[in-house]
Amino acid sequence: MPGRFGSSGFCLLLLAWPVAALAQGAEIGGIGSIAVDAAAVADEQRARVTGDETFQGGFTCRAPSGPGGTGPILCESQVNPVLPAFQFSLSWHLDRETGDRVIDSIAIRHAGKAEPFQIIDDAGSRAMTQVDNNGFETIDANFDGYLDFRLIAETAAGPNVPYRNWLWSEEESRFVENAGLNEIVSAEFDPETQEILSRWRSSAAEGGVDVYTWDDLTPVLIHREADKYNGPADCTRSFFDLIGGELTKTGEAACT
Repeated sequence: MPGRFGSSGFCLLLLAWPVAALAQGAEIGGIGSIAVDAAAVADEQRARVTGDETFQGGFTCRAPSGPGGTGPILCESQVNPVLPAFQFSLSWHLDRETGDRVIDSIAIRHAGKAEPFQIIDDAGSRAMTQVDNNGFETIDANFDGYLDFRLIAETAAGPNVPYRNWLWSEEESRFVENAGLNEIVSAEFDPETQEILSRWRSSAAEGGVDVYTWDDLTPVLIHREADKYNGPADCTRSFFDLIGGELTKTGEAACT
C-alpha cells in the first residue's frame, strides 16, 4: 500500500502528495470512505489558517563576545514586514559536568532600543557547544505570516530532537511558548501544505513520520506512517489517520 512517504531503512522522504491521498489502496474494508473523511477534516483545519506565506524573513546570529567568548549570543530577525527588526540576546553558561551550553534567559528588544520588551527567564535550552547558537532559528511555525522562534531543548543522541518553541502573538505583541509544539520532535514546517512533519524513531527496529495540522494554536496529529523491522529484509509499514478524533489504523503494507 503506498503511503505519503517512501523509505530506505529509516530514511523517510516527504512526497508532495495531497492529504486526500492518505491510506490510498488499503485493504481494510470501507477504508476508501474513511480516508476521504479524514482528508476532509484535514482540509477543513487548514482552511481556518490565515496568513501571508509569501513572507520569507530570516535571521542572523553573532557568536558570543567578550573574553573567552562569554558574552551573550546576539541574534536578529525581521519577523514581519510591518514590524521593526527584533534583537534576541541569549544569556548562557557552561554546565561544568556535561560541557553543554545552557541558555539561561532571552531578552528581546526592538532594533535600536535599549530596553527589552520581553524577557524569557526559563529558556530551557541546553546543547553541545558545537551546535551553533543552541539551534536558534526563526520560522513561521503556525503559518500566520509572522516568524516565530525556537531553540533546541537538549542535544539528542538520535534523530528525535526536542525544541522549545515560542509563537509570535500579534494580539499580545510578544512571543508565547507553545507546549503542544514542544512535544513534536524534529519538527519541519511546510508552508505550502500548512503541515508539520516529524521524523521519529522509537527504537533500532521502529521509526516513522507523523503529520500535524494546526487547530487554532494546537497541533493535531492527522497521519502517521510507522515502519517496524523484524529482520534485515522484513519490514512492515502501518498507516494511521485521524478519524472521529482518534488516530486509527487504516492500512498495512511492506516497506518500500
